[in-house]
Amino acid sequence: MCDVISESAIVCQDKPDDPKIVVLGVNSNAVSLNWKTCGANAGEIITDFAFFRQRPGSLAREQIASRRATEGGFTMKAPFQDKKRYDARANQELRIFNVQRNDEYVYTLVIYYRAGGAIREESFGVTVDVKG
Repeated sequence: MCDVISESAIVCQDKPDDPKIVVLGVNSNAVSLNWKTCGANAGEIITDFAFFRQRPGSLAREQIASRRATEGGFTMKAPFQDKKRYDARANQELRIFNVQRNDEYVYTLVIYYRAGGAIREESFGVTVDVKG
C-alpha cells in the first residue's frame, strides 16, 4: 500500500531557473541557486535541509551541506568544507564559485519534514548547464 499525496506538503514560492544556464567567462564566477520562501502545509513540520549534487543520469548523489531547521547556518560536508567551490547559506541558497564545464550537475535542495509521525522528504532539483 502506498501513500499518495495529491499536493506537495512543502512549497517553495521562488525557485531557481531550471535549467540554470551558465556561460563560461560571463556568469560563471559565482552562480546562485536560491529556493526562497519555503514552508510546510498545516500539519507538517520542517526538520532539516540539505544540498546534494548528482551527475545527470546517475543514481549516486553527493551531499554538499546540511542544517537542522532550528539552526541558522549550514554545515559543509567533506570535501566541500573549505568553501572554495560551494557555500550554502541559511536562506536555502547554494553558491557555486568559478564554475567549470565539469560542474554540470543536478543540484538539489532536499527538505525533510515530519508529517503524521513519519519523516518524509521533498526534493527541488535544478540542472546547471554550462556553455562556452
